Amino acid sequence: MLNFGISPCPNDIFIFSGMLSRKVRTEGLQFKFFIEDVETLNNLCMKNYLDISKVSVHAYYHLKNSYDIVSSGGAFSEFGPVAVTKDPERLKNLQTIRIALPGRLTTASALMWFYWKKNFSGRKYILKFMPFYKIIESVINDKNDIGVLIHEGRFVYALKGLKLVADLGKFWIDETFLPIPLGCVIVKSSLRIKKILENIIKESLNYAYSNYNEALNFAKMYSQELEIDVIKSHIDYYVNNYTADMGKTGLKAINELMKRIQKDGLWL
Repeated sequence: MLNFGISPCPNDIFIFSGMLSRKVRTEGLQFKFFIEDVETLNNLCMKNYLDISKVSVHAYYHLKNSYDIVSSGGAFSEFGPVAVTKDPERLKNLQTIRIALPGRLTTASALMWFYWKKNFSGRKYILKFMPFYKIIESVINDKNDIGVLIHEGRFVYALKGLKLVADLGKFWIDETFLPIPLGCVIVKSSLRIKKILENIIKESLNYAYSNYNEALNFAKMYSQELEIDVIKSHIDYYVNNYTADMGKTGLKAINELMKRIQKDGLWL
């Protein structure tokens, strides 16, 4: 039995719905699924607990010596995390800015750091790491000054009265001309099942597209944001040509992120 971690976000549940519902062949492999917040998955892999997992590409930087990247099942998009605030004018006058991040090892954290270095140089900050679904309320309730939103949060913040500080995905694309490498599936190098796993994930993705409404309802069961249009948007934006196979462009985006982490470091 292989421990397999995925997040509850709509794109992951959609991609893996064929496997979760046991509707696709798994070539004799058996999986025990752990459906957890992405930062929980990142940390479980850091502890070597999961055999296979969707993780943040930032986390893979720390896992590359023991895990291999699987070419299918990843999350690459032109739509990335956003940084939002309640009061943009107040933000300009703060000496120290409290920033809510969806986990130290998330790609969102890395992207915010790159943006911060370029646009907030010299400003002091206090970092607060929390589950992604708690960030919007923490900004609304003035517990944090900036919130970095991933998953469904990036689609609904304006409805909650929050204002955009920066589209971190657009910032990345403008800097690199590459898709945003948000997440990837990794497998323990010692298992030597990478190719088999790639084919199983592709089969699961094909099943989801062939049984769209079934996969959509499956995603709705796990979603933090239950509006069906938000769930559909999430799937449309994060399940794309790179999902079946990241290809050379996807791999180039991963390598670029890791090169920048190596060069610029991250939050102190």
